[in-house]
Amino acid sequence: MAIDGVTDTEALDAERVCDIGRDPSALAAFYAAHYADVVRYFARRMQNPHDVADLVADTFIAAMENASKYDPRRGRPLAWLLGIGHNTLRRFYRQRLADRQAVARFAGRRLLDADDIALLEDQIDNERRAHRAYRMLGELSATDRELVELVDVTGLTPKEAATAMGLLPGMARVRLFRARAKLRSALRLQEELE
Repeated sequence: MAIDGVTDTEALDAERVCDIGRDPSALAAFYAAHYADVVRYFARRMQNPHDVADLVADTFIAAMENASKYDPRRGRPLAWLLGIGHNTLRRFYRQRLADRQAVARFAGRRLLDADDIALLEDQIDNERRAHRAYRMLGELSATDRELVELVDVTGLTPKEAATAMGLLPGMARVRLFRARAKLRSALRLQEELE
């Protein structure tokens, strides 16, 4: 018998939806009543049977978790369940897109082996020390900083650096020695603090 377009079975089904999260017999009846419809819904949209099975399972799990939120005034249980299925499918597509984007980011990149990782770690440590050294250079006078940079970074000899800077070669060697000693001392102190 149908009242207002709702059959007795649908009315009973609607009353039991709220129980599917806590009553195994209500879940079994709900599952049996709607399984084929949910499978058809996903089978029309998916090519892979494993994806269909996963989506069906995810839909029923979500229905169990949200059973207390079911409102019979908003529609029949099947419509509610297919709405959950629709949202499950949207999450599936978003995840698939995110997975593809992640794969695309790594496409063409080779994975690092242990030697590669060790080499990169060494380079990172060296760069960290170099950054500290450059920071320490800032504490030297402008003349000493330029002298150290010309010799230790650019590769000039102390005599060439002295000529470039207009210094006497002996004076350049003494300044270079003192500046390097000051840098070594500052770096040792920094490493001890770390």
